[in-house]
Amino acid sequence: MRALAWLKFGDTDIRCTVQVKRWTVDAVGIELQVGEERLRCWVWQGAVERVEGPTAHA
Repeated sequence: MRALAWLKFGDTDIRCTVQVKRWTVDAVGIELQVGEERLRCWVWQGAVERVEGPTAHA
């Protein structure tokens, strides 16, 4: 499943398309590609919005 997620890198907030790996009541496990590196992390469920289709951008 794809979703839009708010992420924070230092002082920079970004909203990007991510791959959802796990979804709980409180948090979502996501995965995204940054350059050649694949990052995985958990974010608060409220920072993630499910999207339809193969890709979406804010």
